[in-house]
Amino acid sequence: MVRGEVVAPRGRLAGQPWFPALVLLTGIGPLATDAYLPALPEVGRDLATSDAWAQLSMTTFIVGLALGQLVFGPISDGTGRRRLVLVSSAVFALASVGCALAPQVGLLLVLRLAQGVAGGCGVALGRAVISDRYAGVEAATRYGTLTAVVLLGPVVAPVVGSGILAVGGWRDVFAVLALIGVVMTAGVWLGVPETLPPERRQGHGLRHSAVRMRRMLGDRAFAHTVLVQCLATMGFFVYIGGSSIVLQGQLGIGASTYAAVFATNAAVMSAATFGFRYLVARHGARRLRAAGLAISAPAACALLVYGLTAGDDPGLAPTWVLLVLLVAGNGLTIPAATTLAQEIGRHSGGTASALQGGLTFLAGSLTLPLTGLVGRQTVVVMAAASAVLYLAAVGVLLGPRWRSRRRLA
Repeated sequence: MVRGEVVAPRGRLAGQPWFPALVLLTGIGPLATDAYLPALPEVGRDLATSDAWAQLSMTTFIVGLALGQLVFGPISDGTGRRRLVLVSSAVFALASVGCALAPQVGLLLVLRLAQGVAGGCGVALGRAVISDRYAGVEAATRYGTLTAVVLLGPVVAPVVGSGILAVGGWRDVFAVLALIGVVMTAGVWLGVPETLPPERRQGHGLRHSAVRMRRMLGDRAFAHTVLVQCLATMGFFVYIGGSSIVLQGQLGIGASTYAAVFATNAAVMSAATFGFRYLVARHGARRLRAAGLAISAPAACALLVYGLTAGDDPGLAPTWVLLVLLVAGNGLTIPAATTLAQEIGRHSGGTASALQGGLTFLAGSLTLPLTGLVGRQTVVVMAAASAVLYLAAVGVLLGPRWRSRRRLA
C-alpha cells in the first residue's frame, strides 16, 4: 500500500458524511458547462472580442471535459483514485479563479480547457469509485443518484448562471465555480478514501491505459450498451438545444413561462431518475432501460405527428405533455445504461467510466449544432431529430445481441 493512503472497506461509501463530495465531483462538469451560457454576450463585450470567440470558450471546455474523462479514467485504474481526484479538484478551483481574472480571450480559452479536463476527471472517477465499492443493486442505486446530477446539470445550470448574472457579472460565475471547487477539494482531502487498493491496480502509464481502452471497446456487450446510451443521450440533447427555440420562438411563450416548463420537465426527469433507484431492485437495469426507451421513443414520434398536423400554430399543452414524457423516459434509460456499462467493465472501472461517460457526452454535444437547422416548423424539426435517435436506440436494443467475449463483471 502506498504510504498515507486510506483504503475504504468494501461496501462502505455512500453512507459517509462526505458523500456530497462525490456528488460534486460528478456534477461540477455539467454545471460549469451551462452556468456560463447566459454570460456569453457579456464576455464578448468585456473582453472586446467577437461572439464567435466567446462561444469558443464553451467549445474548449466541452473538449476538455471529454478529454479529462477519456485520459484520466483509464490512468486511475493503474494509479488509484484518490490522488487524481484531489489534484483535479484543486486544478478545477485554480482554473476557475484564473477564468474569473482572465484579461483577454486567449488566456480564457486555455483556462477553460484546463477547467474542463479537471472537471472531466472528477466526472469519470466519481462513477469509478462506485464500481470499486459496490456491485448489483447497491451500485445501481448509487449510479441513479450520480446520473440524476449529470442529467440535471444542463437543465439547472443556466438558471443558476442567470441568477448570478442578476446580481453580478460573468466573472462572478467563475468565482462561484471556484468556491465550489474549493469545497470539493476540502471534501476529498478531509474524508474521501482510496477505493482501489494496490493489489487491484493494473499497469501504469499511457500505454497500459490505451490497452485497457482498446480491450474495453472490443467487448461487444460493453460497446452495445454504450451505443444505446449514446443514442438516447443525443435524443435528450436535441431537446436541450432546441426547446428554447421551439417554445419561445414558434409557440411565442414568455421567459417566465419557459422557465416554468423547463423546471417542470427537470422535476419530472429527476423524479424518474430517483425512482430508478427504487425500481431497479425489483425489475433490474435491463428492463428499466427498455421501459425508458418505450416511453421516450413513442413520445418523440407523437410529438412529430402532432407538429405535422398542428401546422404553424401548435399548442403549448400538447407539446409540453409530450416533452415531459420524453424526458421522463430518459430519466430511466440513462441510469440503467450507466449501471449496465459499469457492471460489464467493472474489472477496469475507471476505463469503463471514461469511455461510457466521455463518448456519450461527445455524442450528445454533437447534436447541439442540429438546433441551427431549425426553420419555420421548429416543433417538427426537433421532434424528427429526437424520434430518429430514440428509434435508432430501440433498434440497436432489439437487434442481435452483442455478447461479451469474456466475463467482465
